Amino acid sequence: MAAAIAALISIAGAKSKPLPDAADVKKAEYIYLEAANARAEGRADDYLMLLRRAAALNPSDPYIAGALAEVNLALGGDSAAIEKAYGQLKARFEAMPTEPAYYSAVANVAQQLDRTDDLIDMWSKLDTLLPDQNDPAAYLASALITRFMKAKDSADYRRACAIYDRLENASGPTLPIIGLKVKAFSIAKDTAAIISAVTRLAQAAPADVSSNIYIGSAYDFLGMPDSVLHYFDRALAVDSTAGEVYLARAAFFREQGDSLAYDREVFRALNSPSLEFMQKLGLLTDYAVKLYTDSVQRPRIEHMFQTMQEQNPGEPELHALYGAYKAETGDMEAAAEQFSYSLDLDPEQHDVWANLLQVYGSENKVEPILPAARRALAVYPGDYYFTFMGASALASDSLYAEACALLDSVKPEEAPSREALSTLYSTKADFLYAMGLRDSAVTQYERAIELNAQNYLALNNCAYFLALDTLDLVKAELYATLATVGEPENPTYLDTYAWVLFMKKDYPKAREIMDRALVLLGIIEAPEGEPAKKDEEQRSSDIYDHAGDIYFMTGDHRKALEFWKEALKLDPADARIKKKVDHKAIFFD
Repeated sequence: MAAAIAALISIAGAKSKPLPDAADVKKAEYIYLEAANARAEGRADDYLMLLRRAAALNPSDPYIAGALAEVNLALGGDSAAIEKAYGQLKARFEAMPTEPAYYSAVANVAQQLDRTDDLIDMWSKLDTLLPDQNDPAAYLASALITRFMKAKDSADYRRACAIYDRLENASGPTLPIIGLKVKAFSIAKDTAAIISAVTRLAQAAPADVSSNIYIGSAYDFLGMPDSVLHYFDRALAVDSTAGEVYLARAAFFREQGDSLAYDREVFRALNSPSLEFMQKLGLLTDYAVKLYTDSVQRPRIEHMFQTMQEQNPGEPELHALYGAYKAETGDMEAAAEQFSYSLDLDPEQHDVWANLLQVYGSENKVEPILPAARRALAVYPGDYYFTFMGASALASDSLYAEACALLDSVKPEEAPSREALSTLYSTKADFLYAMGLRDSAVTQYERAIELNAQNYLALNNCAYFLALDTLDLVKAELYATLATVGEPENPTYLDTYAWVLFMKKDYPKAREIMDRALVLLGIIEAPEGEPAKKDEEQRSSDIYDHAGDIYFMTGDHRKALEFWKEALKLDPADARIKKKVDHKAIFFD
């Protein structure tokens, strides 16, 4: 008895949330209406603020709580917040279950949370409340199939099939319903049921193009090629201009490995007036990507591009695709022309600008790079790649100050990566050194190296210039060592390392390193047991000149003279090298 009395006292003393009074309820309703107005006017911040005020005044209103839950879910949060919002959406649905906006919101979140049981409960309720509507029943059957796939409970499968039968009996064997049934039957691997369903559709809609395409695709899934073509042909008999049929036939023949038939159907599809441009562009893209490496197919691809351009003049995407195709096949001049056409039609295509500049760069066409880069920067100011390409073009004309100024327009925080920013600094350093600003150049190299210790080009160049000017031979040796460790088979880096050692008067070590570079370049024979190499493209006057100096200081004067003569062949205007050849001796400035 005492325990019971104590329990009653505890219950009586427990705190409970007070119900809002009538004034707060009314005020909350008013604020909720104001929130709806704010949302309609696009005032998102006001909408959220007003919803929160309304919910604080009347937290028991399911409609206010549901609206706030939708916003909170969009803003994100932890699992507890998501669960709370989901519960509020379900409460609003229970308050008015037949409101499409309310049950759609619950369904979307339940789908994201993988709450299949909740979906089945909700759609079952709606199927009962809305027996004349097909959507709840179809969604219920779909949810049952989903649970069948997870749990393999045949009761779910039978229940779903019964719903589909009910829908088919009510409206006949339409394409949407048969499509749902075939999907379910394919999951259960019931081939007989699939054939039965598509046969009923074929009988019900013999003159419907979409239905015939679908039936043909179903037989393709079943591996029955004769039936596939029968229904595709039946679709064409209904409408010989239907591009969707040619698309389906092209895909079928590609699967079958029949390249001639595939080509034929692609061409027919591209000529079809019923297909949208983007459908045709997708088909042409697929065709060109798959077959561009086959030189035999290129005339057909060219013809398809020409046909598409005649049918669809003024389409920037088409010119961009044609340009990409031309670039892939090595016709850079035509590629640049097509990219330019595309950009004239629509200059806001970042990738196309990048492709155009890349094509110019690959062809070493410096002259058009700068105007193209400037046009690109007018659309995308401060873009790293366009700035870099423009600066490189300026530097190629020895306009180093202008090139540095252009590089400075890139904000460090807007560079795509630390590595990219490092490259920018080391490039600027190259320009500064060319201007004779050696201290500033070294500062930029060191900034580049600090950002990316694997910027071996910056390490190499800084080491070389430090050695040339004998500014800091200890640091030069460190940087040169790091560069050659990073790329041990780069003859240019080995040459720099050898030259640093030469400047330090470590002639035997310098010759050892230089010989590694000369072997890589195929200038001297590789040691026994090592593969012979011959990288003639990287041979330069500097490497021969350095090799001559190093060999001379190690006592091999005959070989030194041979190297200097080779250097003079590559740079006959160099008076310093000519002096060494004429006097058969090294000279120090």
